[in-house]
Amino acid sequence: MDGTLSGRPASFEGGLRPVAPGTWAWLQPDGGWGEANAGLVVGDGASAVIDTLWDERLAAAMLAAMGAPTAAAPIALAVNTHHDGDHWWGNARLPAGARIVTSQRSLDAMRHEGTPADLSRLRRLAGLTARIPGRPGAMGRYVRSMLAPFAFDDVTLRFPDDAFSGRATERVGGRALELVEVGPAHTPGDLVVHLPDVGVVFAADVLFVGVTPVMWEGPVENWIAALDTVLGFGAETIVPGHGPLSGPAEVRALRDYWVWLAAAVAEHHAAGRSPLQATLQIVRSADFAPYRAWLHPERAVINVTTIHRGLSGLGPLAQTPPVRIRLFDQVATVARTIERG
Repeated sequence: MDGTLSGRPASFEGGLRPVAPGTWAWLQPDGGWGEANAGLVVGDGASAVIDTLWDERLAAAMLAAMGAPTAAAPIALAVNTHHDGDHWWGNARLPAGARIVTSQRSLDAMRHEGTPADLSRLRRLAGLTARIPGRPGAMGRYVRSMLAPFAFDDVTLRFPDDAFSGRATERVGGRALELVEVGPAHTPGDLVVHLPDVGVVFAADVLFVGVTPVMWEGPVENWIAALDTVLGFGAETIVPGHGPLSGPAEVRALRDYWVWLAAAVAEHHAAGRSPLQATLQIVRSADFAPYRAWLHPERAVINVTTIHRGLSGLGPLAQTPPVRIRLFDQVATVARTIERG
């Protein structure tokens, strides 16, 4: 895999990468919108897949690359780490007999939140809006570019077969997969997968590396606690949901980001600034400099909005098309501000 889905040169090597005996990560550079990672765990005569990407075309390519390791160990289990489509809309490409499991909160969200058809409509709307001058056109171009690489029209949804709450242990080919629910944080039902036999954690979207995270749900305190849970496993190899392979240092770096951002938003909230006003000041500040180098720093406005709503006693953002359109308008505004320096 030589580049990103958008065709830009990759900043790290993608594809199927061995991380431990019988354990692989599927990496998609550079980890931006929809450029999600996944995993493969091969046991004695059976295998498990962790997440299935954002469309069936991508899932088919990934499963083909996994053909050699799984030839004598067919895929019997799949774990969906949360309800965002870039981690489960490829489920239909799994073998028919494979059992799929996720958290109960994620399954509930899968059944009630956005569909591939919704994103297809949003992409078409963005394409039309992109032709308009000014701020609406900027938002349209941003969303069109974000969604362009994906084949949403060809997705058939296949929902998980089973769900759990809290903790569960799945076994495949004699290997244990410890599933630990750490949401709500990025989404309502985030879970991470710990492989105790090889000291590997698939942290999914609890961990973004070199990429600005997105907190749709919150609260921020839960995300910090989730990162502490990941560190508590003592694993040296940690596969993020987006970005290159990592270890404890990258987990601590994201934890530092959330601690800093939470304090910054609290100051702006106390001063009566709106989430967008707060974000525009935050991204211009010297303290933001280390995070400006992360991919998609403009996504800070989503995180500021979620933290701000929590401080105001409001619930998480509604994941409806009108809300997302308004939010992506602000994301595009912040992107232009950062580009101008």
